[in-house]
Parts: sequence; C-alpha cells; structure tokens
Amino acid sequence: MFFHTIVAKKHSTVAAMFLFIAATCSFSACSKDDDDGGEPEPDAYADSSYAKSRTVLVYMAAENSLNSHVQSDVTEMLQGIKDSTLYSDDRIVLFVDDIQKPRFYVMNKQTSETVLSGLTPVKTYDEEVNSASAEHLAEALRYAKESFPAESYGLVMWSHATGWIPSTYEGDQKTDEESKQRRSFGLDNGVNSTSANLDGHQMNIPDMARALEAAGGVDFILFDACEMQSVEVAYELRNATKAIIGSPAEIPGPGAYYGTMVKALFKKDHPAEEILQAYYDYYTKVRTDYGIIISAIETAALPSFANYMKTLVANYRTQLLSANYGSTLDYFRYGYWTMSTPDMYDAQGVMKVALSEADFEQWKQEVAKVVTCKHADSWYSAFNQRLNTIDDEQCCGMSMFLPLSKYADSRYKFNETYLDTEWGKSVWE
Repeated sequence: MFFHTIVAKKHSTVAAMFLFIAATCSFSACSKDDDDGGEPEPDAYADSSYAKSRTVLVYMAAENSLNSHVQSDVTEMLQGIKDSTLYSDDRIVLFVDDIQKPRFYVMNKQTSETVLSGLTPVKTYDEEVNSASAEHLAEALRYAKESFPAESYGLVMWSHATGWIPSTYEGDQKTDEESKQRRSFGLDNGVNSTSANLDGHQMNIPDMARALEAAGGVDFILFDACEMQSVEVAYELRNATKAIIGSPAEIPGPGAYYGTMVKALFKKDHPAEEILQAYYDYYTKVRTDYGIIISAIETAALPSFANYMKTLVANYRTQLLSANYGSTLDYFRYGYWTMSTPDMYDAQGVMKVALSEADFEQWKQEVAKVVTCKHADSWYSAFNQRLNTIDDEQCCGMSMFLPLSKYADSRYKFNETYLDTEWGKSVWE
C-alpha cells in the first residue's frame, strides 16, 4: 500500500524511505482457544462452482507502518464473507500481528459482525511473536488446517515485500540506514510501532517455501504485497502451492478490495484467475486514480520452463549480460532512488531486447505456460510519484533478475546472493 508520499503498501523498501520447517513453537503462550461454534445453516444458495469447504488463511504481518490499514481491510472481509454463494464451511482464518497482541479470528457467512472490534479472537498470544518468522507462518498454517479442516486451502500474504532480495536484518543494532530498505517478505519491528523508518525482521523466500511445504502447502497464494511476482519467488515456492497471484510492481495504496475479493478466494474452478480478475476490476472500475499490474503463475509449469531457460541462457549469456536495457520495462530502477534494490525488469522486456525475433516468439509461447493470466494497464510508483504506462509487448507480468556487471561492486552482493536462489542455481550456474 502506498500513500503518495509516505509508504507503499505493502512495500518494504519504501517503508524506510517514505514511507512448512515444522513449527517448533507451541501455542503454550496463548490464553484463548475457542472454535466459532454453532450449527452450519443449509447452503440453499451455495453455488456449485465453489468448493464445498475452503479455509483461507489471511496472514497480516502488520507490526509496521501498515497497521493503519488492518481495520479497513478486515471490514471489507466481513462484507465479502457474507456472500450467499459461499458454503457454510468456507472460512477465513485471520492472523493479525499489529501494534496489539498477535491473535487469530475466524469468519464465515454466518458471521454477523461488521467491524474488527466486534470480532472475538479465537486465539490470542500473551507474548509477542515474530510474524516475519517462517516458523511462525508454518505454525499459523498448521493451526488453520487442524482447527478448520477443509477440502481446499488458500493463503493471503499481507505485508511489505520486495521479492527475492534477501533480508539484511542482523539485529536491533543495525546502523546502516540504506540497508533497512532491502527486505524480502514482511516486516516485524518487534516494538509494536507503526513507524515507517524502523528496521525489523523479514522473511527470506527460501525459508517461507520450506515452512509452507512442511505445513502441507496450499492450493494458491495471493501476495497482497509489492513486487512478489518474480520468477525467482515463484520457482522457490513451486512445491508449496499450485498457483501464485501477485504483482511484479508496487501495488496501489488500498491493496486488494476484499469486499469483492473474498468471493473470488472461494471459487472452486480456476480461483487464481478469479482472484486476479477481482483485484484488477477494482482498479479499472472503482479506484481509477491508480493503476495495477497483476498476474497468475502456474507453478507446475516452472520446472520445464527452468530447463528451457537454462538452455536459452547458455546460448544467449553474452547478449543477456551486455544488452542495453535502458528502455526496458523496469518495476524498480536501480539507483533511481536507492542502491539497495536492483532493477526489477519484466522478463518479457528482457527477452525482447536480447533474443532473436524467432527465439523471442518461441519464448513468449513458453512463458505463457507459466504466466497463465495477466492484467496490466499502468501502475503508480511511490518512487517516481507518477503513473507508469506499460508497453504490452514488453510485459508478461513476471519480473526477472539479471546478474549484470553494474552490480559487481555492490555492497549488497546481488549477483552472489542471486546464485544462492533455486532459480539462479538452476538456470544461471
């Protein structure tokens, strides 16, 4: 989320500028543990195109500058969950870590409350937890599955984010101001503050992937967070989920509009496309003052795509590393604002520059098996304070890093850490 001159929801780099490992922790620190109870009402209006039961964990890591957005988004969820086409056993399990004690709520179509303050937590922690911990994410998903079993499971990851870039957080004594801008997913400042300028714990994507796998994975992940739709993130999560919905760019300040998004989250057939459409429709029909680029990735197609890309990189390595990308679609321009985040080029824009015409046409056919659906118009960037237009010929809706020579002397060691990613090792080594 961003305010025009304050903070990008849910973008970790802007927060400082303007702004399933099996769970080893038990719930012994929790003081409350109640089911939502009650007999389910007949599903007279339920739609057969919806799964008969789905549990969606909404994981709100909001112990940071996004705290102020929690109540409005939960109000939207409470509106959306009442949709008559949903089943009685469809549930949102909401984990919230904001400036209050971390807690869980549960809501379904019978929930009568209309605002967050009207809900009673089904579980509350007596002590602080690190919501940017992969171990806690696994714990939360296990709790959702064990307490509210269903035919299908979804996950919404809600916080700041900057894709595959590793966290630089080393503790409370961080003194390098610029390094506070370099994060992966989430931000937990550990002091219950809403300040945009505090450093804090972040979740590296490989840790997230292992945690989700250990907890049994989910059918889809929606990243209501900036810059998470990269091939590096998707490849890391390929065994944790079937589909990923997200944006390779900054997302607008309001984020997902859950009043209509909730219904899409419970669609049985092609939920990723429904979720993507709901996200996009809000910014083309309601909030037309913003732009959005959002896409859906089918993870089953990633292994074969990686093999294809490995051969392509071997044949075009020189061109890929020496081409002029000055006019290439770039979701975060290195050095424009900070040196702590590299360029986030759209993969299609890169390939259009580096490949022969014939190989580029073949590449577009291959990437279409991975990025199965995208919507792109424009996006508003808090970095350059304007709407950025999108050249559709350069846009597949998925970003890709290039280990360029300009990063060789970077103190953030982008090229070295990139080769530690599963994608980097599989395609570039």
